[in-house]
Amino acid sequence: MRASELWIYGRHAVKSALLNKKREILRLALLESCKDLLNGCNRSSSSYRLELVDRSFFVSLFGKDAVHQGCAALVKNLREPCIGELLNGESDHRPFIFLDQVTDPQNVGGILRAAAVFGARAAVVQDRNSPELTSVMAKAASGAIEIVPLIRVTNLVGAINDLKKRGFWCIGLDEKSNQKIQEISLKGKFMFVVGGEGKGMRRLTSEACDFLAQLPSFRDFTTLNAAQAATIALYEFLRQN
Repeated sequence: MRASELWIYGRHAVKSALLNKKREILRLALLESCKDLLNGCNRSSSSYRLELVDRSFFVSLFGKDAVHQGCAALVKNLREPCIGELLNGESDHRPFIFLDQVTDPQNVGGILRAAAVFGARAAVVQDRNSPELTSVMAKAASGAIEIVPLIRVTNLVGAINDLKKRGFWCIGLDEKSNQKIQEISLKGKFMFVVGGEGKGMRRLTSEACDFLAQLPSFRDFTTLNAAQAATIALYEFLRQN
């Protein structure tokens, strides 16, 4: 069973949680010098427990190497929507980003951050072999967990095929493809698939894609991590639209 609560840290992550009216905050821990984080939040201080702490508090929670920036919040997890709830009619062309066994929480967080910047509806992962939402992932997402849902499905290929039946095209990012992503017209409804670190997409996931696309590169060096690849693909979608 997944935990219903999560500690998040870092100014962007905590500030975004404070600004999100759907996010229930249980405790807010700050260094005295970081009380300015509360400016402009328009949230009643009676709705959470404010604690002024010293740096040892953050070390005890997150370790000595965490870049906590003097703030942390214990929050209730948001309700996870299903994919169907995010389908808002034919005029909504925001893409989905599918993560095929991307296991690094930093990469998942980075993908969520890119999804927020470039307007993706959600990131979708297979429930098995995917990392849980953690403090590290939330920090890497830099507040994007308040904007972009991370949706878990039992069968990733099944979810891809369901969206294809609803008029979405599926592009798998594959550095071995002969087709560049900028050569594909991205006008319409799309989803992108990013493969796991090292192994890339699984065979069945790759076969479910309508297109396999390589990202542009200067030389023959085409190796990017999952978050970098997702960022470029989502940018290209926004650029074309």
